[in-house]
Parts: sequence; C-alpha cells; structure tokens
Amino acid sequence: MEGIFKVKLLSCLIALIFLLVSPEPALAQPPEPPGKVYLVVVDKLSINDIDAGTTPGLAALAHKGAIGLVSNRTLGSSNTENGSLTVGAGNLARSFSPGIAAYNVDETVPGLHKSAGEVYQLTTGMDLDSAQCVLISLPALSAGMGKENTNTRLGSLGETLKDHGFKVCLLGNGDNGYTADARSRPSAAIAMDGSGRIPLGNISHQMTIPSASFLGLETNYSFLRQEVSRYKETADVIVIELADLARLERAPAAVPDVLKAERIRLLNNIDNFVGELKTQITGNDILLVISPSPAKQQLDSKDSFTPLLAYGPGYHGLLTSVSTRRDFVVANTDIAPTILSFLGIKDHGIHMIGQPVTAKPANGLDALDAAQALSASTALTNRLRSPLVRAYVIYQIIVIAVALLLLAVFRKTFQWLPPLVLVMGVVPLVLLPLGKISLHHEWAYGLIAVLSTLLLTWVLSVAFKANYYKAFLFVSFTTLLALNVDLLTGATMIKSSVLGYDPMAGARYYGVGNEYMGVMIGCSILVSAAVYQAWQRKWVLWLIGLFLVFQAILISNPGWGANTDGALTAPAAFLVTLMFFSDIRISVRNLLIVASLIGFSVLGLVIFDLSRPPDLQSHVGRAANQVLTGGWQEALTIILRKASMNLKLIRYTIWSRVFLAVLAALVVLIYRPTGAMSRLQAECPRLFQGFSGILVGAVVGLIVNDSGIVAAATTSIYIIAPVLLLIFSQSEEPCQELVPVQDEG
Repeated sequence: MEGIFKVKLLSCLIALIFLLVSPEPALAQPPEPPGKVYLVVVDKLSINDIDAGTTPGLAALAHKGAIGLVSNRTLGSSNTENGSLTVGAGNLARSFSPGIAAYNVDETVPGLHKSAGEVYQLTTGMDLDSAQCVLISLPALSAGMGKENTNTRLGSLGETLKDHGFKVCLLGNGDNGYTADARSRPSAAIAMDGSGRIPLGNISHQMTIPSASFLGLETNYSFLRQEVSRYKETADVIVIELADLARLERAPAAVPDVLKAERIRLLNNIDNFVGELKTQITGNDILLVISPSPAKQQLDSKDSFTPLLAYGPGYHGLLTSVSTRRDFVVANTDIAPTILSFLGIKDHGIHMIGQPVTAKPANGLDALDAAQALSASTALTNRLRSPLVRAYVIYQIIVIAVALLLLAVFRKTFQWLPPLVLVMGVVPLVLLPLGKISLHHEWAYGLIAVLSTLLLTWVLSVAFKANYYKAFLFVSFTTLLALNVDLLTGATMIKSSVLGYDPMAGARYYGVGNEYMGVMIGCSILVSAAVYQAWQRKWVLWLIGLFLVFQAILISNPGWGANTDGALTAPAAFLVTLMFFSDIRISVRNLLIVASLIGFSVLGLVIFDLSRPPDLQSHVGRAANQVLTGGWQEALTIILRKASMNLKLIRYTIWSRVFLAVLAALVVLIYRPTGAMSRLQAECPRLFQGFSGILVGAVVGLIVNDSGIVAAATTSIYIIAPVLLLIFSQSEEPCQELVPVQDEG
C-alpha cells in the first residue's frame, strides 16, 4: 500500500507542476486592419530565387515586409495540387483522380460538349449561385478525402470567407495548352468555397499567350493587369496564379544554360508584376506571395521549404506562427487562418489546424539572408540524416547479431566485442551537436561523426579501465544531461541533429522528437535503476521518483519537450518502473491504478495547456479543443490517423528492424547462454526491474505514438546494450562493481 501511495503522490506532482510551469514567451499579435488581401501564388518559387539582382521587387518585399519559410506538408507528396488543396483547406489534404479540374462557368469542358456550369450543376445538384468559376472535380476529390483519417474540409478558406460576407476572386492559370490534359488550374483549390464555387474571376485561356520560348504558353501579364483592375473594387480577396515557373518544370528538356536563362526571364516577369502590384495596394491591404510546392531541383536536394513574403500593416521582419514556434518557419496550413485573421475572422472552426502567421523584428539580421541560410542548413541536415541514421541502424543490427552468434552458438566472447556495444550508446551523444558544426564538405560530417565516436569510445574505455558497463552508464547519463540542458535552453541542438526532426516535412517543429524522446526515457530509467541497484534506500527511491517526474514534465511540457505522445509514454514507463522498485505486485488492480494515474497526469497536461491563451497553446491544447468541439468522432479521427501513420512507419522505416532485432535478441538471451539472464536477474534485481520498465516504455511508445516504432527502437537500445555488457562481464558480481548494495530492509 505504501508503494501505491508513492506512485499516486508522484502522479499528482506531475499534474500539479504542469499547471504551474510555463516558460512560453508571448508572441506578437496578428494585424487587424480591414483591407483587401492579394494572394500571389508563384508555384515552384525557391527562397534562393529571391535576390536584389534577379528579383529586386521580391527582394524589396522581403526587406520592407516580412519573410518566412513554408513547410509544405500534405497528405501525399509535395506537389502542386496537394499543396493547393492543403492551403485552401487550412488542413492536410491531397488530390485524387481526375485532379483539380476548374473552369470558368461558360467554358466548354473538353469531351463533354457542355459548359462547366452545366456540368457542375448536373454532377453536384447545386446551383451556381452566380459563381464565375467552378471546380467540377469536387465530387471525386471529396469522395477520396472521405476515405482519409482526417477532418479536413476542402475549400474551408473560401467557405469561411463566404459565410462572413467576403468575396473571393481568382485570376490566372497554369495551362500548357488548350486540351483537357494540358489544363492546370490548381489555385482554384485555394479560392473555392466548400461547394467548389468561386464568386469572381477568370481562369480561362484568355489568361495565357503563346510563348516565344519552348514553354508553349505563358502568363498574359497585360490582360492579367486589366483583370486585377477590373475586380479590385468588388473582391475582398484576390488570388493571382503566376504559373510560369511550373510550366518551365513541365516543359521539354533543355540544356542547363538555356534553362537557367529562361528561368531568369520568367522570374523577371514575375518580379515586375509583383513590384507593380505592390505600388497599387492601399495602406490597409496586405500582399502575400506563396508557393504551394517546391521545384523538382529543390526536392532532389531535400530542400522543400518554399518562401512566404508578406507586405502590409503589421508585417515587418521575420515570420513565425504558433504552429511552428520557430523563427522564419510557418506551415502551409497557416496561410488560410492568416487571411481570415487579417479580415477580422477569429474563429477558424475545427476543420483548420493552422494558426495565423505573425511577424516579429529581425533584430538587425538581414531577414532574406537569414532565411536562405536556415533553408540551406535544414536541407543539409536532411541530406545527412539518411546515410548517418541508416549506418547507425545497420551497425546496431550487425553488432546484436554478432553478439548473439558468439554467445548463443560459440558460447564465448572476444575483447573487441564490448567496445562495439558501447558505441551504440555513444552515437546519440555524438549526433546531438553535430549539426551545429559548419563544414565545407558534406562527407566531412560523416567522417567527424565516425572519428568522434571512436575517440569517445576509446576515452571511455581508458577512463573506466575497460569496464564497459560503467562506461555505458556514464555515457547514458551524459546524453541525458545534454538533452535536458538543450531542451531547457531552446532545443537548439535537437533542431539541427539528424536524430532530431524535420521541420520541412512538417510533422514536428519544436521540442523533442520521437528519436530523442526514446533516448531520454531509456537513459532515465537505466540511470535510475543503476543508482537504486547501488543504493537501495528509501530516500534514494524518493529522489529517483522526483527525478523521473521531472523527466516526464520535460518530455511532455508544451514549453519544453512538447511531445504529446510522450505524455503517455513517459509516465507509463516511469510509474511501472517505480512499481517494480517499490516491489508492488503486478496485478490487474494495480495496473488499473497506474492507468488511471497516467490519465490524471495527461489530464493535468491538457488542463494546463487549455488554461493558456489560444495563441500560446501547443498542439496538445489545440487537439483537445478539437475533441471538445467535435466530440468523440474527432477523437476517433485523431486516433485512427495516428494508428495509420504508425502502421505505415512500421512497414517502411529502418528503425523497425532495430526494434525487431532487440526483441529477438532478448528472447534468445533467455535461453542462451544458459542461466545468464537468470543470474543477471538474481544478482542485479533493481537493474533487471529497470530493464522491464524500459521495455514497457518501448511497447507503450510503439502503441500510442504516431511514429511509435522510432521511439520504441531508440528506447530499446538501453535494454539490449547494458544486458549484453553485463553478460560479457567476467566479474562474478557485475552489478556490485559500482558500490556495494546497501538495503535498509
């Protein structure tokens, strides 16, 4: 009973501290002028296309207005249609066959010999409602989206604007020709309402002219200027599609010099138009320049950020949003809430997951240069991630396999094997600060990582006189300390680490990612178990409990680790570990008590986040708001989405091989070498209990995380490595090498 009381008390402390601790600074408030919105869509525009020489108008927007980098996450790949649907919905979306088929209502639909207005009415059963443009493929897109585990509503931006009396106009297209296959009007997905209607605009063949180059067609800027002047008085939001860069990407192949010259020509045309448009808007209007998808060349170099330029009242410096909490970085789902917020519409409903983009001072930085540097460094981390992580994973699998072969088949070990196991714990520490180093060649990062790992392994071997179990404990504690300090100081190392997360992909922008969350849980329990194995006193157990409470808060607090799934995983792993340490019998009743205490801990986190202003809430509070508004169906949608992502990752990520290798190794070690695990359990009972707690954390992380297999794999490193090192130990009493066990009884 005393043990249960301890666990209850510690859980209550978790919930209480969540309510008391909030390190979040206040963000700048979005502007509120009642002007017009000009949204210029330049697909395939790169942040590196913007410079004072080639694009002086865009560069002026960056310096006189505000600039940011957009993470273009969608439900599918980063292409134009998926990006446009996502921007218009303010939530993740993707396209389905036949894609975005949009027309002026009086245009004849190829192959059907009817006007688009007639086709729309026949296929939807809805009136045109005086719309000038329609999306006739909306039924197919809606049917496809209905099969996705999401609450996305296509056209949420236009629908919300319509509900509040604002009119949207769409001008321009991305057509390559006049046949059905060559028509491209993706920005219709941004401007349309929930029924696929656009009140004002012109997206017909009038918006293009034959190109003098090899493009086929290009934007008719002369006619476009006339149409902007025509609609600027009646429209509140004008969406302008400038698709020449996208046309260039779809054009016939050309030699590099020709392609470069043509791209510069097209950029000059775009820049001239945007610069002219900037001079025509009034002081209360805003001008936004976005790109729904990155160019193929960017994707090839794993640089998928696209620029966002904002010019108007309240926009000067660099852009950020509550969604990302990162300077310069915003999400594509933030564009729609930004437009709505600018027009005074604060309630975005449950269908939008984005948050309004705000500006903050650049504090002496050249915002354009800083944005380009951030894009380059993030792309570098992405390019390094695959080879370094893959090498680490393959290395772990090989070492585990060799160790099992020697132990189970040949029943012997070699002196060179323990250092190889120690490397498994050294690598996460080496990879943490690696991204902060600036090197001229990408291959040099791999070389530095290998040399640093070898050097640190050798230093630990010498320092601990070849006691690799002690060395592994030390490097685990050092890794945990480094992660703690980094999270408390803004997670600058995690942000740039290959074991961190990818803000370009848009799954996470701040806090601790699943890789290092698993490392933190594994290290925390391993260090706690080693300490309690050495000093089995009640006051030590209390200190361990407080330590684990702090780690749980650090992992899941919205201002630090901000890992929502970690709010379930860490308390579960830590509470079960404390039950083991307290010698509480595992029963259905006790497990239900633990589950209820975890529920109270998570509830404390949710209440804490909900108690803060909406613009300071993390994804925890926003998800809770969605559930409170949408009910059990919304909760089910979130659960299904996470489960779907987890199953996908289990199939495709290389981390799943590590977790399976660890599970297989633990099963084999129960039987071979004979008696080894039994001896370990008898001589190192507290450490063995810690291993059980780590395994619980890995399994819970696998179940509740949307990238659970990653967290499970990194957590399980801290079971298999120390188990192997203890079995390798030649000492008669390996767990008593640190400090003699002292038990108060």
